[in-house]
Amino acid sequence: MTYSELKTAVANYLNRSDLDSMMDTFIQQTEAVLNRKLRTKDMVKRATATADAQYLTLPTDWLEAINVEITSNNFSPLMQMSIESLDVYRKKNNNSTGQPVYYALVDDTMELCPTPDGSYELQLTYFSKVSALSSSNTSNFVSTSYPDVYLYGCLRTASIYLMEDDRAAGFTNLFDKALEEMRMEQERAAFGKGSMIPRRRTYGRTQKQVVYWGNN
Repeated sequence: MTYSELKTAVANYLNRSDLDSMMDTFIQQTEAVLNRKLRTKDMVKRATATADAQYLTLPTDWLEAINVEITSNNFSPLMQMSIESLDVYRKKNNNSTGQPVYYALVDDTMELCPTPDGSYELQLTYFSKVSALSSSNTSNFVSTSYPDVYLYGCLRTASIYLMEDDRAAGFTNLFDKALEEMRMEQERAAFGKGSMIPRRRTYGRTQKQVVYWGNN
């Protein structure tokens, strides 16, 4: 389903021809929900960057880190820490420079620790935002493979806007169901018959358990 097809379908489902000025808002609000709730294989991206200062600007479509590694010289993965733990490490090591070992996320930047003593090539693997639909970007992986997710999401938002509570509740249920089915299909496609291996990915006070998949 393309951008224009989605707008037409929403208008037809609601039997309204006076909502064209609100269609982009309905789409944007649906995409905001997708970016909060989805972390699927089709959202995984890789980017390269040169690290030569304490802070590195993140890609504009960044949602969440998966893996960060130095690819120049000797390959070396970086481990995520909390900002507080990074400060403790700097103090303990007299804020010395060197090859980065840890990183923390601060606003739209990545803080590296130790501060690089030269230039290092990084590979960033991360979950990216769903590319926003527009007249110049007429489709994305959700609209192409899971058009019902967009449709029910927009109908839900439109019904809330129109203060049609009964229809909003019905479209919310359909949206949630389509979203869950999409997550399950993406998970099966990404992991197949692999087994889950629990590992810890973050360090410091913000530690949380992350489940990875591996083959037996």
